[in-house]
Amino acid sequence: MLPSTTTSLGQQVSTLLSTKVLGRPLHFMEATTSTNILALEASQKGAIHGTVFATDYQTHGRGRQGSSWIADKGLNLIFSIILDLPVSRAVIGMTPMAACLGVADAISDTVSPNKLQFKWPNDVVLNDRKICGMLLQTANQAITKVVLGIGLNVNQSKFPDDLEKYATSLLLSTGQPIDRAPLMASVLLNLEKRIDQLLNQASAIRKLYMERLIWLGENCSVTGLNQDVNGILLGIAESGALLLETNIGIKKIYAGNVSLRVADN
Repeated sequence: MLPSTTTSLGQQVSTLLSTKVLGRPLHFMEATTSTNILALEASQKGAIHGTVFATDYQTHGRGRQGSSWIADKGLNLIFSIILDLPVSRAVIGMTPMAACLGVADAISDTVSPNKLQFKWPNDVVLNDRKICGMLLQTANQAITKVVLGIGLNVNQSKFPDDLEKYATSLLLSTGQPIDRAPLMASVLLNLEKRIDQLLNQASAIRKLYMERLIWLGENCSVTGLNQDVNGILLGIAESGALLLETNIGIKKIYAGNVSLRVADN
């Protein structure tokens, strides 16, 4: 059931938070241009690790590869987290993997018995459709300070025609509306646990991520490079790079303005 209250989502989440760091503080706006933009600007002004910016609606929300993030007002979870992690560039590259695991931890029971999978580098997939996407951006010259933007489709029932075949939501998968406040509090708590695990056991994050990696062992294609790369998806390197077995050897592909798909036969 949805809560019958006029209290803002931000206030509800803050009341329910059980995290040590993430969401402390949490800034909520009913509408804004982009939570990632707000977080990047705040980071440059000294905002602390764990600061969260959340909104009910973005006018200029962005996904990866410069695409727009489409989300109806007041139906989903849209937020960005400032992270300042004392780890190497390679481990930073695995941050979206830890985040995928955290989101999956928070929603697995809700979508059960359906299984969640991950599409490299940072999508959570349910029944072959995207339910959550992420955008990782460097906050400043210190490589370890980043902003992680997350969009989770919660109560959206319709998507634009060009996305209808590729996107889903918790409402569509369960048939029931979801209370966003406890869900966001749970997402933040599980993200915090997975980020802590990343700092101490990066190899475990990699292993768990690969267990749910979609298209593992299949012939795939990566676009967005100087030329497309085709090969068998072998898994993920310790750096977070995708490993493809091509006809000239194993190729490492790093996240950026690239897209992974099953290769045409």
